[in-house]
Order: sequence, then structure tokens, then C-alpha cells
Amino acid sequence: MRSFLLLFFCLASFSAFGQKMLLLERVNRAKTTKFYTGDVLRFRLVGEEDYWYQRTITDILPESNTLLLDNFAVKLPEIQTIKMHRKRIWRIAGGAAFSLGATLALATTIGRFGYQDKGVDAPKLYSIAAASFGAGWFLSTPRKLKLGKKHRLRIVEVKFQ
Repeated sequence: MRSFLLLFFCLASFSAFGQKMLLLERVNRAKTTKFYTGDVLRFRLVGEEDYWYQRTITDILPESNTLLLDNFAVKLPEIQTIKMHRKRIWRIAGGAAFSLGATLALATTIGRFGYQDKGVDAPKLYSIAAASFGAGWFLSTPRKLKLGKKHRLRIVEVKFQ
């Protein structure tokens, strides 16, 4: 057992040569979002085209400030905007509000026209359903972060000698 642990720690120390990552930083915030090789990045390039790319990070080249995205080289200053998922709690709340709006509209329609219930205040319930549906839609969609004054991308390489 002792020799097994010694062999394990020796092999573990040889595999720790370095680590490359892409950091998404926000102004005046210490917390960063880290992207590693194999993560998916959704981004838009600088220019007139209105197209979103979704590529996997194949390699990170810190010397030239370049990312290999599906073996296609992209320099960091060429990335204009990226799409990020919202925090998990907001996505859950968005899904709940979305389903509340849809079921409330369905229940109001069935109650008013299916059962001919005159006591249903349809305009008020439809407006609540539309507001809930819209809020759920907004919270479920990914955020678009424009890189520049507030957010920036930076490549970091941690080396172990």
C-alpha cells in the first residue's frame, strides 16, 4: 500500500506541468468565469455580419493571444460579444414563470369559453399570464455580454516548474 501511494504521488506530480485557461473578467469584480479546453464558446466577431458562432475551444495559445476554436484560429481582440447562460437560480425561476404564464392563459381560456363562466375576469388574467410569460422568456434566454469597458477576455497560463 505504501509503495502504491508513493507511485501515485510521483505520477500525479509529473502530470501537473501547466494549465491554460480563458478568463472572462468584469470590471471591479474579483470573481471570474473560466473556460478550459473542450468548453463551448458562443460568440460574435467584430464587423458588420450579424452571425453567432458556436465553437469548441480546441487549444489556447497564450503567446499569440489566440484561441483555436474547432481548429480555426481566432484572436481575442476579434471577439466582440459572447453569450452566457444566466445563473442557475434565474433560469429555474424563468422556467417556472414561463410555465405559469402558459398554463394561466390556457386555464383562463378553458374557464371562460369552455365552461361559459361569467365570473372569470379574462383581461386581468390574460395580462398576468402575458407578463409572466414574458418574464419567463427573458430569464430563460442567455445574456449577451459586449466586450469592452465592462467585460474582457484574457488568456492565462499557469506553469509549474
